[in-house]
Amino acid sequence: MGGPCIVWLLWAMVFVISAGGEFVKVGVVLDPSTTVGKLSNLSIQMALSDFYSENFKYKTRISFIFKDAGDVVEVASAATVLLRDGVEAIIGPQTTEQAMYLTEFGRKYEIPIISFTVTTPSLSPKQNPYFIRAAQNDLAQVQAVNAIIQMYGWREIVPIYEDTEYGRGIITNLADALQQNGTRLVRRTMIPLSASETEILKELKRLKDMHETIFLLHTSGCVGRMVLSLAKKEGMFSEGYAWIVTNGLSSLIDPILVSKDLDSMQGIVGIRPYIPITQKLQNFQAKFKQRLPLSLSSMQAYDTVWALAMAVEKMNYSTTHTGTATRKKLILHEIKNTKFEGISGNFSLVDGELKRSTFEVFYVVGEKEKIIGLYCHKKGVYEKSISKPIWPGDTVDPPRINLTIGIPLKGFPEFVNANIIDPQKSSGFCIDIFNSAVEVLDIPIRHTFVPFVDQNGKSNGSYDVLLRQIDMQKFDVIVGDITIVANRTELVDFTLPYSESRVSMLVSERNDKKDENMWIFLRPFEWNLWLVSFISFLFTGFVVWLLECRVNTDFGAGPPQQQIGLIFWFSFSTLVFAHRERILNNLSRFLLIIWVFVVLILTQSYTANLSSMLTAQRLRPSFLDANEIREKGYFVGYQNGSFVKSFLITQLQFEETNLKAYGSPDEFKEALNRGIKDGGVAAIFDEIPYIKVFLRKYPSGYRMVGPTYPTGGLGFAFPKGSPLVAYFSRAILNVTEDKDKMRAIESKYFSSDSEDTPRTPDSALNVYRFGGLFIITAVATWSALLIYLTQFLLTHWPDSSNDQSPFASKMFEMVKLFYRKHFVHPSSLQSSQSRVYSVSEMAEDKTMQIENDDDNSTEEANILGVVNEDQAEDDA
Repeated sequence: MGGPCIVWLLWAMVFVISAGGEFVKVGVVLDPSTTVGKLSNLSIQMALSDFYSENFKYKTRISFIFKDAGDVVEVASAATVLLRDGVEAIIGPQTTEQAMYLTEFGRKYEIPIISFTVTTPSLSPKQNPYFIRAAQNDLAQVQAVNAIIQMYGWREIVPIYEDTEYGRGIITNLADALQQNGTRLVRRTMIPLSASETEILKELKRLKDMHETIFLLHTSGCVGRMVLSLAKKEGMFSEGYAWIVTNGLSSLIDPILVSKDLDSMQGIVGIRPYIPITQKLQNFQAKFKQRLPLSLSSMQAYDTVWALAMAVEKMNYSTTHTGTATRKKLILHEIKNTKFEGISGNFSLVDGELKRSTFEVFYVVGEKEKIIGLYCHKKGVYEKSISKPIWPGDTVDPPRINLTIGIPLKGFPEFVNANIIDPQKSSGFCIDIFNSAVEVLDIPIRHTFVPFVDQNGKSNGSYDVLLRQIDMQKFDVIVGDITIVANRTELVDFTLPYSESRVSMLVSERNDKKDENMWIFLRPFEWNLWLVSFISFLFTGFVVWLLECRVNTDFGAGPPQQQIGLIFWFSFSTLVFAHRERILNNLSRFLLIIWVFVVLILTQSYTANLSSMLTAQRLRPSFLDANEIREKGYFVGYQNGSFVKSFLITQLQFEETNLKAYGSPDEFKEALNRGIKDGGVAAIFDEIPYIKVFLRKYPSGYRMVGPTYPTGGLGFAFPKGSPLVAYFSRAILNVTEDKDKMRAIESKYFSSDSEDTPRTPDSALNVYRFGGLFIITAVATWSALLIYLTQFLLTHWPDSSNDQSPFASKMFEMVKLFYRKHFVHPSSLQSSQSRVYSVSEMAEDKTMQIENDDDNSTEEANILGVVNEDQAEDDA
């Protein structure tokens, strides 16, 4: 030990003997070869001197026994010697490994172990009753780090931490805390304590080559300074980079003045426990800095000695002669309940460790540091200064998240047109959707496109191989026409789809020989429509004849066979509007108007469908059913690298030997043209967007047929668990819901004027399509018939005062009368005269009929204005 310490111990012994007090032996285990050990050693001596200078009336004095220990073996040896020397407490294990051993040692021998440097969460005073942490648990800074990351909108952070219990201690908890806010720790990098500069530089180069720019450094001082120094040499302190350092490194920086280490920390952002500036702290700094630079550990060592000295004094005189074990427990109890205002802030142990809720956030620029703000668990980060951080590269703009984006090399440039020479100039529908999504993101993104090609500039594999590059950490995102299917979700996480997609079948067209048969004229109508039309013709003709036969010689004259022929003639002559018969009854006229309209619709529909069958649809798809192709063992094609290959094997049960891969629309065309007999394929299976692109390029001779099979659509691929998935999914929704933007992107790559929809063969018309027309004509026909029958009954119903016969008899008589008047005609009306008239004969006949009606009509019962001869016949 140094001379001042020996002098102090001699003076203290003299004072205690003269005052009748006693010494309490306390062991100190430090490594003076390290900066922390050297600073803590000096701070302990100053604390002991200052405490008893201020409290000279105390009856107890602490007698420190210092032991140098650099590793666990030396610590074990030192602890054994100290126990043999009769120490009642041990302070100072610097590392987690040392503290773990001493904790078990303290548990076994019931001696308090006090550490002011070990902050590892895995070593908890709750689980180790003889361990006291006079420092903050590293978990306390997790939320502070999280708050800084969220403040700048970063969503992926690269943690660099030393491969020790201390380094690994908070990573899991930090990852959980960040995950709750949508941020992920990626490419975790561990640095062994024994790592050389070459090994560290190799890791830094690897991260740089992966375009990582946001780093969290969680190491002890020695390792941290080496990492920062090498990162600066590697150019990782230029614009676009960000470094966040945790308490283990930032606490080495003097909160008031500038440390010599600041030169390698330009632009870093750090957090450390907030130390309020008090007169007591300033006095300590003035004396301490005359010898060594100040650090948080030296301040905590100072407060630890004061707390231990207070605890020792609290033991009353009754404990003087008690057993050593009891005295150790009392010291443990008293120090846990000791509270005072130390130079590092309020000293108060909760569950055996120091609890403070406020952290200081700062950044280093030039030769000094500036405070960004304070972090409090209740308030979060609140600003203390209005100055913005100066980031590496001497810029005030926060670094962006760098994404290395893999893009496929395709034969369909409408979707992805990869520019191998200048990848940033790559274009295509998928690229534009991604760029539009980046524009609406609320987080800073910088991306670099990297085509997935080999040394020869050819595609380096299928889409599944491309997706595996994410797990291999070669790409951060895959942007392209990647279809979302179940097996791919085991490799990556997909965003919401930005385009719908289904799988369908593309076939060539051939001449349809069925259109050349002699019965093609029957094909426009199905049999049910032919049957209903025939029945409607006959029924309508019959009703018109019934309404006209009693008053119109064009309908009522002639034998029965002539009347039946007239019904057929009149009905079917309306097909070509060739009927010449006069219509006198208003009910007949109304019915005929409806019927002519129905006939017009039927004839026009028949003509249109027959014309289409004879002209536009001479070509038919060569195959309509995938099952037929599979059963006959024909070859089918798919797009190279697509998931459709596995779909054909697993879902449609095709043999893999019957599958052929093609890479472009031109290859599709050539394979279909060759056909099944010339080394080609029977059909191409692909997603509908690609088939539409093909049909726009080759609009004739090919057709999309058969059922469509749904898929998950097209999406962007991210690493499993990436928080960016949610952000990009929301951005994609914003883009796809903007109809104007989507229309502009689609029209840029997919010309809308040549849009082809899948064609289907012409089909015969059925009765269902004309159901409304037949319902209308049926209602009109039956209405006219019912009105006529009602009129007939009202006119000929016998007078009830003269006829007392039953109702059934009256109805029977009405039926016989109706039959006689409509189906048994007088001989005067029967004529074999030709039903064909000249124009002059028709006019003369009409004039004679009108004169005859005027002379013979004795009673007008013509409710609807129809010439009625019923009464005249009754009188005769």
